Amino acid sequence: MSKPLFVLDRRLVLKAGAAILASAGSPAWAQSTQRSPADALLFTISDLHAPYARLPNLLKTIGTLKAEAGVPCALLLNGDVFERGNVVCQRSNGAADWAFLAALAAQMPVVLNLGNHETAILDDVTLFLERADRTGVQVISNLIDRRTGQFFAPVSTRLGLAGLDVSVLGLAATNPFVYREPVRDTLTFLDTAQFVKDAFDDTSAGADLAIAMSHAGLAADKGYIDGLPEGAVVQGAHDHLRFDIDHNGKLYFHGGSWGAYLGIVSLTKSAEGTRAAYRAQSIDPSEGGDAELAALIETQKAMHLTDADKEVIAHIPQSLSTHDSILVATDAMRLATGADVAMIGHTTFGAPLAAGALTRFDFDAFVRFGGGLMVADVSGDRLAEILLRANQFTAQTLEGRTGDYVHVADVRLDPSRTYRLAVNAWTAKNQTAYLGTTDLAFKEVKGLELKAVIAGHLASIYN
Repeated sequence: MSKPLFVLDRRLVLKAGAAILASAGSPAWAQSTQRSPADALLFTISDLHAPYARLPNLLKTIGTLKAEAGVPCALLLNGDVFERGNVVCQRSNGAADWAFLAALAAQMPVVLNLGNHETAILDDVTLFLERADRTGVQVISNLIDRRTGQFFAPVSTRLGLAGLDVSVLGLAATNPFVYREPVRDTLTFLDTAQFVKDAFDDTSAGADLAIAMSHAGLAADKGYIDGLPEGAVVQGAHDHLRFDIDHNGKLYFHGGSWGAYLGIVSLTKSAEGTRAAYRAQSIDPSEGGDAELAALIETQKAMHLTDADKEVIAHIPQSLSTHDSILVATDAMRLATGADVAMIGHTTFGAPLAAGALTRFDFDAFVRFGGGLMVADVSGDRLAEILLRANQFTAQTLEGRTGDYVHVADVRLDPSRTYRLAVNAWTAKNQTAYLGTTDLAFKEVKGLELKAVIAGHLASIYN
C-alpha cells in the first residue's frame, strides 16, 4: 500500500490546537505538603500493551511518586494501550486497561499519543477516541481520517504545570502494515519530518518547554530531531527501546515497553529557562500494586481465560532479561531449522520470561506474533556485517541505532565459511530494515511455525 499524498494545511494544525491553551488554566490537582526539588513532574509510559502482570504496580507507583513529590504532575502515555494477543484484554474489551486510565485521569492530566495498537481490539480509531474522552484522557495525534480528511484528534496540547507552559505534539507511526487491516484503509499518513518542520514551531510558540511524543519510531525521529530547537524533548516509542541521551542539546528518550519501566521527567524553571531531566524506575510484577486494579484483573482473567489459556507450558526456574529471554527463542529456531545462527526482531517479543509457571496466556505475552521460519545461506564476511546491526540495546548514540533490531547469540565467525542463517518470516520480508540486506535468498522451512517451535523448546528444557 502506498502512502496517500496529503498537503499539510497550516490552518488545520492551528485549528486543531486552538482549544488546548485552556488546559493551562485547569484546576489545580491535590498535592501533598512534601515537595520535590523539581517544580513539576511528567510521568512517561511508552508501548504499554496491556501488561496485566505489572499494571497494578505501575498504577500504585505513579500514585506514590505523585504524593511524595508534592508538585503538579501529568502523565504522557505514548501509545499502544491494548494488545490483541492478550486474550483477556480482547475478550473484555479492555476493561482493566480502561480502569487503569480512568484511575490515572482522576489523579492528574493524562495525554495519550495514538500508537498503532489502540485499535488492536477496536476496528475504528473513533471508537477509541470516544471512550478516551469519557474516561478523561486527552488524545493527540497527527493521524488523519481518510474518510473526512481531518485529523482524528488535536495534533497537540498544552499543559499548565506550576506556572510552566508545556507544549506537546503527537506523531504517529506511518507504516500502514503495523495497523490492523480493518483500520488501515481509514488512515492517511503524513511524512513525519515534514510535518514536524511545518507544525512544531506553531504548536510550541511561547511555550516554556516543547515536547514531541513520537510513535513514529527511531528511524523517523532521526529525520527531524536535529532541526528541533535546543532544549526540546522527544519521547520516543514504537520500537520498544530503552535509553535516554542528550542529542545536541535535545533530551531524547525511549522508555521500554510492557510497563517494565516508568519514566519520570523532572521540570525545573530558572532564569535561564526550563530544564528537563529524565530518569526511569523499574516496575516489579511481583510487588502487587493497586489492590482494586489487581482484583479487577483477576476477575477478568477468571471470566475470560479458558482451560487452554491456562495450560502450563513450562516452569521457568529464574526470571530472565528481555535479551536473554529472546536468546532462548533464537536457540529454539536454530535447533529446529538446523541453522548455524538464528536471529529475530526485538518487537516480536513483549514481556520477558518470569520465574514460575509459564501458562499459554503468559507465553502469548512473551512471543507476540507467529509465522513461518526462513533460512538462507550467508558468507561469513557478510554475516559479520549483519551482526553489526544486531543487539542494539548496547548502543550509546543515535548513530548506533536503526530502530527495531534483531537479537542474536554471540558467535565466532570464519569469514571464509558459509553459514545457514535462520530468521522468522517477518524479518525475512523486511530484511533491509533488520539486516541491512536486499538480496538474501530466504526459503521457508516447511512444517515449522515460530510460536510452536519456541513453546516446544521451552517445554523441553524447563520441564
